[in-house]
Amino acid sequence: MTNNLLPAVLGLLAWLLAATSAQAVDQSFYYKLSTEFRGDGMKLDVFNGGPKNNLTRLEPDQDVSGQFWRLVGNRDGTFRLSTLFRGPGMCLDIFNGGPNNNQPHLVNCGNFTGQLWNIMVTEDGDRVRLTTKFRGPGMCLDIFNGGANDNQPHLVSCANFTGQLWTLIKTDKRVEGAP
Repeated sequence: MTNNLLPAVLGLLAWLLAATSAQAVDQSFYYKLSTEFRGDGMKLDVFNGGPKNNLTRLEPDQDVSGQFWRLVGNRDGTFRLSTLFRGPGMCLDIFNGGPNNNQPHLVNCGNFTGQLWNIMVTEDGDRVRLTTKFRGPGMCLDIFNGGANDNQPHLVSCANFTGQLWTLIKTDKRVEGAP
């Protein structure tokens, strides 16, 4: 019976170490986010205006404020994400229902579990999976491949897809007022 418990214990230990590693985020700098699926040349950005205002998408890497993401840690190990573009008062949240169900968008920061993001380091330590406290650990941030929402992220069941493997790239841009 002890042999049956060993894989479970090792899995739990790996998960705990991965969650702890996510705390290594330097909150005094902005980050750029990309996926293994689209590559380092495409970064998470924010729609500015129109019917998709404040929704997110992957765009070619540029020096624009919508691609600079601030990660602020919470006591429970989750993070709130905001952009230099919209400022610290607008946090990345998840639509609950409707035509944009499970898609992230920037809204006023509040006490909502859709704004509490888990950063789970993958086994290789090079990438992370992003989940929310709202949808739980079984729903990972992925990228639409084609269609009207091409290159836009959405939460789907976690699986072995490169669109769910994100890279957080620390920039040299400091968060104003950060220690």
